[in-house]
Amino acid sequence: MGDTNPDITKENNTPKPQNSLESLNSILAFQVQDLIDRRIDKAEGQLREYNQNDLKRLSDKWKILAIIATIIAVLEPLAGYFIAPLKIKEWIKEYMVAPKLKEVVDGAIDPLVTKADALSKRIESLNSDISTKQSDIEKIQTLLREQLNIQQCVVAAKAGKRDKYEELKNIAGKNQNIKEFVDAALKDIEFYYEAIKYQQATPKLGDRISQKDPGYSIEEVIYFYRNSDVKLDLRESAIDTLIDYYKEGKIKENVVQELCESVNSEQNLRVIARTTLLLNELTGKLFRSLEIDAVRGWWEQNKNETKYQSPYKHYLEALEYIPAPSVIDIENAKQAISLLDKIIQAEPDAFHARCLRGLSLIVLKDYDKAEKELKIVEERNKDFRWLLLYKSLLFACQNKIDEAVDLLNQALAKSPALEDVAKDLAKNFTEYKKVVEKQNAKLPGDKQ
Repeated sequence: MGDTNPDITKENNTPKPQNSLESLNSILAFQVQDLIDRRIDKAEGQLREYNQNDLKRLSDKWKILAIIATIIAVLEPLAGYFIAPLKIKEWIKEYMVAPKLKEVVDGAIDPLVTKADALSKRIESLNSDISTKQSDIEKIQTLLREQLNIQQCVVAAKAGKRDKYEELKNIAGKNQNIKEFVDAALKDIEFYYEAIKYQQATPKLGDRISQKDPGYSIEEVIYFYRNSDVKLDLRESAIDTLIDYYKEGKIKENVVQELCESVNSEQNLRVIARTTLLLNELTGKLFRSLEIDAVRGWWEQNKNETKYQSPYKHYLEALEYIPAPSVIDIENAKQAISLLDKIIQAEPDAFHARCLRGLSLIVLKDYDKAEKELKIVEERNKDFRWLLLYKSLLFACQNKIDEAVDLLNQALAKSPALEDVAKDLAKNFTEYKKVVEKQNAKLPGDKQ
């Protein structure tokens, strides 16, 4: 196949210029371009190498600068804390030497010092005023608390709280600033009780079921009046019952000791007020409703009077040996009898004491003496409920079952609450169990 370009030779494929001058120019141009390209490549390589070295050195310098900056950042506050005050003093000495600067500084500082002094005095004055006002407020608060306490004590005292009444008297003696106010409160309380001491505020003692008076003996009422350990607080009802019995002529002067000693320890002011009323009647001495000290002083002067001395102490002691009919044993019965003999000797009309003596003799199986003791009660108070109950027990022990049931029914008619006592006796006396379980025994509980 033939060549397409006749200007290219077969030996080296180099184009042949048409004339020598063009050929020379072409060769030179090619070589110059080649030389330039090589020089540029070399220069670029060297420049890249230089740049990397410079960047490295610059990086090392910046690292050093960063470390130095960190150290300065840490040391600067410390230098400011330790060095700055010394430098400031040097600068102050240096600049204060200059008269003009001193004048300028003094001219600026003097008004500030004057204002600072005025402000300091003002602050001191305000602090003094605040302290005074705080003190006044505290005094007012204390006074208000005291007044509130007084009012609360008055309310509690009128409700019967003796401790609050005594607290008021102590306040009057210790705090002269409110003494007049407290004295007025005490007068108000005393007038209040002087008015109500003639009034019966609570029901009298009565049977637990029927709520009627079953016919208490005086020693029973004394027990409720003096014994603060009973489940129900019956002291107020007891003093009302004693006052009622006095009106009926059942009370003697030998209860005065019990009344006086009770006033000394009683914590219910209503009971105290009613007690002073009964003392007025029994002694002829006029006591105001809450004149506790006056009662105490009078009793110290009259406690040796035989007519005022109480025989009921022995009765209260004997009850400790007879806590319940079901647990009384021979030894307790003997101890009870010795104490009951003393009260019976001092007060023959101690009916419940005589009945308890009869019960103790039944426990000892001394039925003849028991019958004689109960016979004395029957002659003086034939409807006494304890007489009917314990005589029923005596008849049961003598195998008089029908008579025993009849007496039990009479006792329960007087006091339905005696059903519990009858069942209690049946636990200790097998003979009496037949009476309680008898079909014609009218136990109130069987009707419910």
